[in-house]
Amino acid sequence: MRIYPSHLSPVSLEPQIEDFCVVDVDSEFGQGLLVLRSFQQGETLFRMNGILTSELTLHSLQLAPDLHMDDPYVAGKVLHSCAPNSRLEVATQLFIANRAIEAGELLTMDYEETEDVLFRPFMCCCGEAECRGEIVGRQPSLATSGAELQTCNLQELVYELPLRERYPRRKPA
Repeated sequence: MRIYPSHLSPVSLEPQIEDFCVVDVDSEFGQGLLVLRSFQQGETLFRMNGILTSELTLHSLQLAPDLHMDDPYVAGKVLHSCAPNSRLEVATQLFIANRAIEAGELLTMDYEETEDVLFRPFMCCCGEAECRGEIVGRQPSLATSGAELQTCNLQELVYELPLRERYPRRKPA
C-alpha cells in the first residue's frame, strides 16, 4: 500500500507502508522515516515522489541547479547523518542502502551530498566519528550571509533520550 497521497501520480518503486513509517522523533529532529524491515547494502529502498519546483523548501531535495522535488511526505522526512545509512541517486531519484539497515532504524542521508544550499543550515548532532558539525550544503558561498545556524539543544537531547533509544539512527552492535 502506498504512502504518498492520491494527488501524486504513482511512480515505480515508491515507498510502501509495509516498509516505512513517518514517526515523531523528538523536538530537535521533528519527524523521521522509520524502517520497518531489513534492507541489504546496495538494495533499492524507494523512489521519491513529489512536486517539481524551482523553489528550495524545507522538504525538497535538489535534482539539478534551480530544480527541486518537494516531498513533504517521505523523502523530506529522511534525517541527516554525516555517516548515513542511505543515499539518494539524484539521476534516478532512488534511495539506496549504503550498508545493511535493520528494522527499527531511522533512515538517514548526507544532505551535503545533494544540496548546494540548505533551506535551513544547522549544527549536526549525529554523533558519528565523521561528524562535520556545521551543515550548510555543498556550496556554502551561496548560502545567505549572516544566517543563523540551527543548533542542538543539549538539555532537550538529554530530556528526549528515551525517544532516541526507541528510534536509533543505528542499531547497537
